[in-house]
Amino acid sequence: MNLSYFFLGYVTVSADYESITPLLNLCMYLCIPYSDFKAEKERVLLTFRLKAFGTMKKEADARGITYRVENRGGLPIFLEKYKYRFGLWLGIVCAIVLVFLSHQFIWDIEVTGNEIITSQEVRMLLKDHGFSVGSYIPSANTDRIENNILIDSEEISWMSINIIGTVAHVQVRENVGADKTEQATRPANLIAKKSGIIEEVRIFRGKVMVGAGKYVNKGDLLVSGLFDSVQQGFRYTRASGEVLVRTVEEFYIEIPYEYEKKEYTGGEYCDKYLNFFDYSMNISKNSRKDDALYDKINIVENYCLLGMIETPLSVKTERYLEYKTVYETRSPEAAEELAYFELENKLSAMADDATLIKKTVVPYARDDRFILHCTVVLIENIAEISEFEVDLDG
Repeated sequence: MNLSYFFLGYVTVSADYESITPLLNLCMYLCIPYSDFKAEKERVLLTFRLKAFGTMKKEADARGITYRVENRGGLPIFLEKYKYRFGLWLGIVCAIVLVFLSHQFIWDIEVTGNEIITSQEVRMLLKDHGFSVGSYIPSANTDRIENNILIDSEEISWMSINIIGTVAHVQVRENVGADKTEQATRPANLIAKKSGIIEEVRIFRGKVMVGAGKYVNKGDLLVSGLFDSVQQGFRYTRASGEVLVRTVEEFYIEIPYEYEKKEYTGGEYCDKYLNFFDYSMNISKNSRKDDALYDKINIVENYCLLGMIETPLSVKTERYLEYKTVYETRSPEAAEELAYFELENKLSAMADDATLIKKTVVPYARDDRFILHCTVVLIENIAEISEFEVDLDG
């Protein structure tokens, strides 16, 4: 539709085939413009601008030409329809004022560059220094906030706050380099984190205390980071390497024939919250049953003025889907298939940290369940770092 029709208003009329000829002749004689001429089975449609329709209506009514108004639209029609809805206009004015005023406040904080510290922890740190969602932008001294956080926080070595529009983009650099360097120089032994028979020892630093073929228990010393020599006295290092051990693990996978399952009842309840910046207000009454079981789903809708300008106003809907627990029975064949599926997943997880060299699987069925008795032989690194303190004064 022509954009001018929206701003000037438009009216779509229809006329049957007996009336359309005098109506078209009238429009041509008085130079009344129209558009969107459309012929249908029993009628013809024409669209007039609102002012042209007024002229056409006056002359057609005087001449007895019949027609029918099918549709009205455009901004003037809208304004005419709601001109006495003072509450609506007041709400629109308040919304526009609110949007323009709210552009002076922080709507969101985006954190990048963090790996160890969570974004929520960074936002809480900023909030402790007076900067958060809802902060007044003109009074936010970002340089001072950055400096104060760098002084107070041991985890952050650098921070930059850039405010673009209503969003604060916070870049951080974590203070991990010094910690890693310090950690790499701390003296440490390698101890056994589990028991087994040693297959191979691969040592990069330290004094080897065990050899291939020896059985070690959990907690035994494998590689020492402390040296004692007649010429140089006591020296220390950070032991490093791998001690590969043959271990045997035994476990069971049990799949019962009868199992619990969720069954949704169709009951659905909602709680609604109106959010403005960091403030939230419940706007609906909770009608849930206290003794029922629910799955919870959160939905957040952000509102835009005229569909274009984002506002700090949103509505969060908490949907509660009611369900009950029912018992169902699977066949022995289905239980067996599920047991082997879980076995493959468990063996795959083991293979991430060890080499599987042998497995024995014994299946058997009981009256109420299917069972896999599994025994696996693994080659894995059991060396675990154990730091120790050195008395330099002694």
